[in-house]
Amino acid sequence: MQALRLVAGKTAKKRIESEGLTPSLIRMVVGASGGPKWLVLRGLDDFVLGQWLPQATQKIDLVGSSIGAWRMTIASHPEPRRMLNEFERAYFTFRKEDGSTPKAVSLASYRILEEVLGQTEREAILSNSNRNLNIVAVRCEGPTASESRFVEGAGLLAAASANAISRAALGRFFRRAVFYSGDTVACSPLWQDFARIDVKLRQSSVHDALMASGSIPFAVDPVVDIEGAPPGVYRDGGVIDYHFDVPWSYADGIVLYPHFYSHLTPGWFDKLRKNRRAGADVLDEQLILAPSDEFVAALPGGRIPDRKNFTELEDNERWAYWRTVIDESYRMAEEFAELLDKPDKLMSRLEAAPE
Repeated sequence: MQALRLVAGKTAKKRIESEGLTPSLIRMVVGASGGPKWLVLRGLDDFVLGQWLPQATQKIDLVGSSIGAWRMTIASHPEPRRMLNEFERAYFTFRKEDGSTPKAVSLASYRILEEVLGQTEREAILSNSNRNLNIVAVRCEGPTASESRFVEGAGLLAAASANAISRAALGRFFRRAVFYSGDTVACSPLWQDFARIDVKLRQSSVHDALMASGSIPFAVDPVVDIEGAPPGVYRDGGVIDYHFDVPWSYADGIVLYPHFYSHLTPGWFDKLRKNRRAGADVLDEQLILAPSDEFVAALPGGRIPDRKNFTELEDNERWAYWRTVIDESYRMAEEFAELLDKPDKLMSRLEAAPE
């Protein structure tokens, strides 16, 4: 059984064929929203982000929303493999009672950030000139910024209805916010829609930016007035950029996307809209690494972890399930490593991106 799928855009495939798939070919790495889904990528992250990519000497942009932003922040550290281990350890300290209220989730999440990303680690990330970290959140507008859950809920319902008509209509309810560590936002001209707010990351704002990026409405408290950013209410970047619908483009190199799925869903409200999935134009320079359907089917319950695990499973049951998924995820890493050593076999495994 093949555990890994490799989906490549046309330009990405040509560049891999011409230059070989090496760390020096990577210009960007992307991380999607998805909560505990990241656990199915744990083994792949260990190899790709923790061992393979650190061999690159060129600047690499890292872009992520929600849990993808947390993963990309770890990958921006000069010692990403050690940090991945620390993050996994801390992630497993989250208990069922930590999810009892949005306030409890926020407190537990900040605790994890303090444990994993102390001042020294944050400074190491922001001073790493070869990694440009981009943490994506949204600033809420109008009713979605209300302190009233009723008004906020009404605003979210209106946003979902507007999005059904036009994705661009989300701009009436949310502004894209990008917290970046480098000289500028990655590929800045290509995703300036949704009245993007650009905020230079500070050591003191990293935790708040990461919390905002994953603050799902009604599940986590919003983050208000982040240091260095325009005043306002900041929430989950996945609202606009769930998997990212951006045609990233570089003069050379490719965009690497270790992902839970072989397809990209643009925004949070598009999850059930298959006609909104990213097409060949968006995926042109991207290489997606994703678990195969057969691999997922062989996992406990035939599915990858998700947020329901926190409420539907007791702690010991959840931890055992997650540990099994993590252990199995290393099969994808082993498969990818083997393909890197066999270029012809690698090329034969590349699937064409959907039109």
